[in-house]
Amino acid sequence: MTNADHEATQRRIAEVKDRLANARARIPKHDIPAPLMAEIDECEQELARLEAAQAARSVQERIAEVKDRLANARARIPKHDIPAALMAEIDECEQELARLESLRGGSA
Repeated sequence: MTNADHEATQRRIAEVKDRLANARARIPKHDIPAPLMAEIDECEQELARLEAAQAARSVQERIAEVKDRLANARARIPKHDIPAALMAEIDECEQELARLESLRGGSA
């Protein structure tokens, strides 16, 4: 997803939220019309779909960042006497990567 796609998704989310708020504001106290309920359901479903797509993008971007950081840290490993801070950084990256990949797997 490009930045333009991301911005378009953000705009669409805002539009759907506005439409949903407008539809909810039209709910009468009694006997909610079926077309209004259908419109609210449709908006809620579209909003959930758009937000899920946006969240998946965020996880994908974070995975790429952590993979780059991990590769960079591994490239700095000397042949002997690996600094404890470097090992800690690598462990942290590996744990974060595993966590993010489990999130991606759960949202796919």
